This record gives sequence, C-alpha cells and structure tokens, in this order.
Amino acid sequence: MLHDAGTLQICSVTAEEASGAMAKERLVPLSAHYYGERTVGYGRQYAAKGVSEQVDLLAEIWEDRNVRIGMYAVTDQEEQYRIDNVQHKLDEDGLRVTWLTLRRLEDLYDIAADT
Repeated sequence: MLHDAGTLQICSVTAEEASGAMAKERLVPLSAHYYGERTVGYGRQYAAKGVSEQVDLLAEIWEDRNVRIGMYAVTDQEEQYRIDNVQHKLDEDGLRVTWLTLRRLEDLYDIAADT
C-alpha cells in the first residue's frame, strides 16, 4: 500500500502549568509518519458500534512499536484523533506495518511547539 494520504504525527498528552494558573493539557509530538488510509470494514465498524464507539479512520504506517493505545494522532490537515487500537501486521508485500484505529476528537487540544 502506498502511504500517500499525508502525514500523521503521533502525540502524547502532557499538562503544562502556567504561572499561577491551572495546568493545561497539550499534545506533544513524538514521531511523524506518512500514512495510507485503509477501508474500515463492516466487522470493525459493527464491533465498535457494539461498545458505543466510532471508527473514523483506519491508518497504515510503517511499523512503529512505540505507538500505544490512548496516544493521539494529528494529520497534516490538523484533524485530531485518539488511537483506540494498534495492530502490527505484514502488508501484501511482506513489509512490517502498523494499523491504527482512530476516533476523531470533538474537543481539540493545543499542540505544543516542536522542541
């Protein structure tokens, strides 16, 4: 599969304290990947609906074993997603890839500047 849908930043959440104010959570970029969009099959969508969840995007990236469920992904169009599932697979050419099941966020985070 071509990873030509754009770029995907994998992020974690951190709380940054402003002087005298409550901590504010921000996304901190950890890695960046080119990704391809996979078809969300009926079985995957049906299973998600069964537990009152939604699958908005199934993305394939080159294998990255540092990506975990509960992290976040941000596309180059600045769409933000929560990573709900991570699957390490071999693609049709025998290359190692990671599939990310993503759910779009309604309440968006600020993104910390790259350090």
